[in-house]
Formats: sequence, structure tokens, C-alpha cells
Amino acid sequence: MKKYLVGGAVRDKLLGLEPKEKDWVVVNSSPEELISLGYKQVGKNFPVFLHPKTFEEYALARVEKKVNTGHQGFEFNTEKSVTLEQDLLRRDLTINAIAEDGDNKLIDPFNGLKDIENRELRHVSDAFSEDPLRVFRVARFYASLSEYNFNIHDSTYIAMQSIVDSGEIESLSRERLWGEFSKAFSTKEPYKFFEALINSGTAKKYFPEVVDNEILKKKIIYFAKQNISKDIFISLIGFSVDFLELFGFPKKIVDLYFIFNEFGAKFLSLELKKELVLNFLNELDAFRRPDRLYNFLIQINCFLDFHNQDENSKINIFDDILKNIESKINYGNLKNLNVAQIKQSVENTNLNIINKILSKNT
Repeated sequence: MKKYLVGGAVRDKLLGLEPKEKDWVVVNSSPEELISLGYKQVGKNFPVFLHPKTFEEYALARVEKKVNTGHQGFEFNTEKSVTLEQDLLRRDLTINAIAEDGDNKLIDPFNGLKDIENRELRHVSDAFSEDPLRVFRVARFYASLSEYNFNIHDSTYIAMQSIVDSGEIESLSRERLWGEFSKAFSTKEPYKFFEALINSGTAKKYFPEVVDNEILKKKIIYFAKQNISKDIFISLIGFSVDFLELFGFPKKIVDLYFIFNEFGAKFLSLELKKELVLNFLNELDAFRRPDRLYNFLIQINCFLDFHNQDENSKINIFDDILKNIESKINYGNLKNLNVAQIKQSVENTNLNIINKILSKNT
């Protein structure tokens, strides 16, 4: 049995980065041997095991054969005769197909080190086209490695286009797609992700709204630099609902998107009269769910900054209202009141708070 460090950990070390996680390939072994050594198998039929102490993933060297569509449409062979080179051959990019043995010696059968030096993202073999998710993975690597000035090799763009033309992307689950989008939006330059998908023809076929869309491009570049959560960042870009649903964006992001689209224009045109402000807050459900108001104020602030508009006085008023809501408004003793009386008493208290804040700020 021989173990090799592989994939992203080796790539990151060569780029001078601290690996986030370590994956290993085990050659000339079997499930029975690894289990006898205390490794825990991940899944019933998949040849991946967790180390008993480090909990790092150790996978038996394998070769794969595509027999059906989708990421589960593979048969694999993990016999002891499978070599390290055969295992590395099935990987996506040459920079991810470098191994390191226990003596820190690099095994690089597909010239990944040269591609790192030349800053090239190049696919390893024709097997690249067997997993359609690799279109999005390459685009994501293009974004995550942008600070190192990596480019996608022409031959890999052709392979990506081939996958697009095959229609296999439609077999991907929304969960897997969102996984790549989520990682891309966590990079320093997420627009590079879309740039690669535009250049490979993926965007034109599946989400043409991003093609030749300078406003969307500017928004992605601008909001990526702001100190805001990924969820709020995505909600502000202006993707269509169809786009969000097609790629499995989580409910939280979709909700933020709808909140901003429903209340953004209302906020900007809102007259600062206590009854109108109260109606706005009730529609937003701010008293019951102050997090909605909190997130909305971040959204509207970013939106105004992007458009070089100033509504600071109005935002300050709503910030003060939010502070009052979060500090738990005292509605007094409501025990002996009926439903209508409780509703009226709560409304009067809220109106009084709003009126005081308006008087102080206007």
C-alpha cells in the first residue's frame, strides 16, 4: 500500500498557499485492508475512507467508465492493479493531477507543474467531457485563481463548448450547480466565473441574460468588493427569477431578492409620515422579523452607493427604528384587552416610537 497527496492540496502548495484540506490516493490496497487499519468508509459503495485520526479523505486509486448521463452514471474499478497515473488521468485539470509522495517527490505525468508555471488551466484528457459539472468547475477555478493570472487554454474552452453542445448540463442537479456558483461568489473576482461561462458558450445557451450585460458586470464587480454577506451580494445583482431557480439558489437568497424588489422602490418614494412609515414596516413584517429590516437596510444602502444616490437621513431614521425594535419594545400590560384592543394599543405604541424618531431626525 502506498499513499499520495493529490489534487488541490498539491496545487495550493506549489502556489505558495496553505492547503485548506488534504486529499489522498491509496495505491495497491483494498477496502478490507483500509477498514482493518481503522479507516471509516464514506458511503456503501464508494471507495473513499476517512483516516481514523486526521479524518482526511483517502480514496482508493480508481479508473472510471461512463455508462449513463449525470454524475452517478459511472462504473469504477478499484482493483490493486490500478496505478497512480491511471487515477490522475481521470481528473479535470492538469494542475489538479499532480501527486506528492511521502518523500515530497512530485509525480506529474500530465505536465501540471508546467501549466502552473505558465498559468494555464488545461484539461487532462478526453475524459474531461464525461462530467458536465466540469464546465462550471473550470470557470470557478478561473475566478478563484484570478489573482495568479491563470487563463483557460483554448483546447479546454473547446472541450467545455462540446459539453454545452451535448446538452449534458441539463442532467446536473441544482444542488451541484449551486455548489459551484456558491464557491465562485466567494472568490475575489466572481465575474471571472461568468466570463468563462460566456466565452465557452454556456451562458448564451442557458442564461443569456448575462451576455453583453454591462450593468450586471458592474454590479458583480462592485458588490464583490463590499463588506456584505454573500447572500445579500447575490440578491442585489439583478438576476432573473428563472436564473435563480435554474441553478438552485437557496431560499434565503431568493427571499432577499424578492424583499428588495418589492420594497426598494417603495422605500425610495416613501413620505416620512408616521402612518406611512408604520404601514411600510408592517408590510415588511419588521416588528415580528427585525432581521428582514436589518438585511433590507444593508441592501438599500449598497444599492444607493452603487448608483451614487444619497438617502442617508431616511436610512438613519430606519436604523433608529430598527434599534428600538431589537431592544424589545415595551407594549405594557395587554392581558385584559381583547384582540382589537391589543392591536390598537400595539399600533399606538409603534406610532409613538416612530413619531419620536421622526421628530428627532427631521
